[in-house]
Amino acid sequence: MPALARRLRYLFATPAGNLLTVTAWEALIVAFLSTFSAPLRALLGIPPADLPEALRVGRIIMVYHSLSVPFVAAVAYLTLDLVPVPAELARSVRRIITPGYMLTSIGALGFAYFGRNWLLHGIFLLGLSLVFYAGVLLADGLWPGKERLSSPDYAGWGNISLERLAFFVTAAALLISAIIGAGAGSFFGNGFRAVLAEDIVRQEHNLGELAVIAHLHIMLALIDVAILLLIVRRFDLKGRLHKIAMPLTIAGTVVLSIGAWSVMLWEGIAHKVIYVGSTLLLFAALLMTIAGIGAVIRAHSAARGWRRPTAGQRLRALLADPLHFGPFFQMIWLQPVMVFPGLYTAVKLDEIYRAWPFEAERRILVGHWHILATLSATIMLLLVADRLRLAGRLRQWVGWGTIIGSDLAFAAGVFYEYLPPAADRSWVTPLLDVGLGVALLALAAFMVSRLIDLFRPQGQWAEELPES
Repeated sequence: MPALARRLRYLFATPAGNLLTVTAWEALIVAFLSTFSAPLRALLGIPPADLPEALRVGRIIMVYHSLSVPFVAAVAYLTLDLVPVPAELARSVRRIITPGYMLTSIGALGFAYFGRNWLLHGIFLLGLSLVFYAGVLLADGLWPGKERLSSPDYAGWGNISLERLAFFVTAAALLISAIIGAGAGSFFGNGFRAVLAEDIVRQEHNLGELAVIAHLHIMLALIDVAILLLIVRRFDLKGRLHKIAMPLTIAGTVVLSIGAWSVMLWEGIAHKVIYVGSTLLLFAALLMTIAGIGAVIRAHSAARGWRRPTAGQRLRALLADPLHFGPFFQMIWLQPVMVFPGLYTAVKLDEIYRAWPFEAERRILVGHWHILATLSATIMLLLVADRLRLAGRLRQWVGWGTIIGSDLAFAAGVFYEYLPPAADRSWVTPLLDVGLGVALLALAAFMVSRLIDLFRPQGQWAEELPES
């Protein structure tokens, strides 16, 4: 029993254990949902599920929340690990958000797949409430006045760290955006029905539908801003580019959030505001990517004793560690597989894509959303694996497997989206399956390695336990 108690203490009471637990939780949900996937059903000869439209929509919404809420918890754990906050507040956030995301997933999947018992829906709402309360505590802990600017090398305004201010602004915007989603959901069954944004893209929208559209778009965008800030903090980026990027990040977050929220009131103008905010954030991400690649090259060159590395040595230093190289490369890969296609779609929407059948446009919207969400997940996996000190050959296998596998799938996904409606897509599907398969094998290898370590009496997990 003492051995079990120590391991449970690690999993639920330490920053590293929290990250491992939530990653395993997400992996188990993905494994569960894969049993309902079309490729597996086709492989086993099982016909696709024939659900009424309302049940199909409701199930998808529950699946989204069962995955996204634990993902938000993982972002919160990493934030608490990297950004100084009062110790007691950090413990409170972790103790509240952990049962919160678990109850959310259990309630959502139980309600969606095991009988639609409304008690399970209540458990889902309880979980969401706990996560929201944890978010309020986290935002309080991130207040800029609680950390003075430590060096003039970082972006600052007087004694205020603009990087920390960006964390606070992002957390506050996430809370407001969650309230918008909750507001729409509170009218479920009372003049409002659940909808998927991609299903109503060519229709006039009522206020509830606009709230759903605003909520789902801004939540993912803000989660990505938080991931950008985690990368900046993890690699200790600083200097001139940092001083330019942090004000842009704050301004872009505020403008993008206001634009998304105002979709409910001024849908036409709101999209122009969103474009301005997105542009500011993309430019900030570009600057931090340039700074990050330079930081990785310098760090790994110094570790090899290369004071003035050649071009070839710089490349070797950059590629030496996929867990360090990966987050920055993924932000670069994001441009051709998500940003540029999205911009092109917006420019050519009426000229080309609205002339296509509805299902063709819907395919683009769904693919666009899934590529961004999954690419964000790959960056988080690389950051978590690095934090859990994955080492040796497994570090290389997991890192490169995640990068190469997922990016192959993303590239194939773009072709699948944008091929003309009547085009043959049969050659794309195997590339998607192979890419996703490699990425999932990398995730499985990571989880198995951590499970093996957990069974060792004095594995890495034991080093994370406090002495007292």
